[in-house]
Amino acid sequence: MIACGLMKAIGLLRDRQFTDPDIVDDVENLHQLLADNFKEMTRWEVYQNEVETGQLQWGSTHTDAFFKENAKMMEGKDGDFNIIKILISLISSKDEDVAAIACFDLGEFCRHYPNGRSILKRLGAKELAMNLIEHDNPELQRHALQCVSKMMVNNWEYVK
Repeated sequence: MIACGLMKAIGLLRDRQFTDPDIVDDVENLHQLLADNFKEMTRWEVYQNEVETGQLQWGSTHTDAFFKENAKMMEGKDGDFNIIKILISLISSKDEDVAAIACFDLGEFCRHYPNGRSILKRLGAKELAMNLIEHDNPELQRHALQCVSKMMVNNWEYVK
């Protein structure tokens, strides 16, 4: 709830003038309860939640800078690359935007994680992304092609 902006919405409700004192009390109690239990989510936690729910949307967590900073986090606590496995499954999503974002994220992981190429190949991401290169949606095609390209490049220092 907090990640969806509930604190801001409650803050706006607190600023409104209600004639019913019960509403004022309820809003104030809800605000106090949320404030007591509020924990600011880091960008990584927001990203992890987005991937785990399968509701990917373009934003600040789907950028080159984010992956430079957080590529190591993709390993997971147990080193099982669970987030990567979920992203690979999202490549096959019926929602074309989700599939395109998953392709972008996997490509960026490949670029910024040491040995990311072999991990993605071993988990079968390359084949799934290659299947999308001939998709009807040109945006999805582009991201799938870029994803596969990133998996094939050996040294990113020389590619600009």
